[in-house]
Order: sequence, then C-alpha cells, then structure tokens
Amino acid sequence: MKKLILLLSVFALVLTSCNSDDDNNNGSSEDLFIGSWKFSQSFEDGVEQELIPCSDIGIIMIASDGTFTSTGYDDFGNGCELDFSQSGIWENSGSGMYSISVDNETEVIQAEFSDNTMILFQNSDGIVYRDIYIRQ
Repeated sequence: MKKLILLLSVFALVLTSCNSDDDNNNGSSEDLFIGSWKFSQSFEDGVEQELIPCSDIGIIMIASDGTFTSTGYDDFGNGCELDFSQSGIWENSGSGMYSISVDNETEVIQAEFSDNTMILFQNSDGIVYRDIYIRQ
C-alpha cells in the first residue's frame, strides 16, 4: 500500500474539473491519461510537500493497452539512483476516475487535465493527496 501511494506521488493534480467531454482529447478517442508523465509537485491536505531528492527524474508511462510502468529515483549519497520500477494496470472508470492496480492492490484515483498538466487526487485514511504531473 505504501509503494502504491508512493507510486501515485511519483506517478503520481486543482485546475479544472472533468466532465464527459474531458474523457476525449478534443474529439479524439484517446484517453488524456495515456502518455509519458513527469512528477512536478505534491500536496497533502492542501499543503505543498518538499520533494525528495531526484523525485523529478521519475517517469510514468501510461499505455493505451491499459498498462503502465513507473520509475522512481532517490539520492542514496552517490547522486540520483533508481529506487524502484513498477508495472501495473489501469482502467478509466469514467467521470475522471481511474482504477490503478499494482501487485493485486487496487486504488481509485481522480484525474483532472489542463493543457499538458495532470492532477491526481487520492483520499487515503482521511488525507487528501494531490500530485501534479507534466506531460513529456
């Protein structure tokens, strides 16, 4: 569960609300969730969190076949080194909601999109997490 929350933090966005038109990319049938995303900012209950060293190097690759991979980096004293690499599956549940599954654990997150920005919201144990990603 902790790795999944970290994944969402590194995959781990409040600019606009999603509606049924947001499920399409200007008339395209491709989901806006699909693409390569780089972690930018993290908020916990509205308070911006200090980023861990090297967290801005990790990339989330979301594929149209319902799979994704995520890599995270940290500074272990010798510069940025790979901390983790995960794969999982995702599903668009509609209305901006996505099911994310890693190692048989599934979380539901809300996603909002604006320009090249994705905002992911997750509520875990009463804490609202908001993570911002930039399309690469």
